[in-house]
Amino acid sequence: MSTQYPNSLDILVNPNSTDRLDSPTVPHHEQHANANDAIEAIQTVLGTNPAGSHLTVKDRMIAAEADILSKSVLNGLLDVTIGSVTTGDVLRFTGTQWANYPEKDIVDGGNF
Repeated sequence: MSTQYPNSLDILVNPNSTDRLDSPTVPHHEQHANANDAIEAIQTVLGTNPAGSHLTVKDRMIAAEADILSKSVLNGLLDVTIGSVTTGDVLRFTGTQWANYPEKDIVDGGNF
């Protein structure tokens, strides 16, 4: 059996202490192959340093989610400058950055 992860969870059959190595229902060599396939699939998804500076992947995800939720999307961008905001303003690229701009002064033929 090859691993189904990450598309779905694998269903691995655990041998009993009374199962022989050549058991037809739980072949020993298949247990090793299945475990190896599953481990390799997990490593492929997580990468070589999955927790980064965090103790666990879960801790890293929690920190990332908290960081995202603590910022507005635009404040996280380095090339956006918002001046005095007026209702109806749009973001317009100045050639070096994005800035708010009055919508009424945009000439584009109405192709928003």
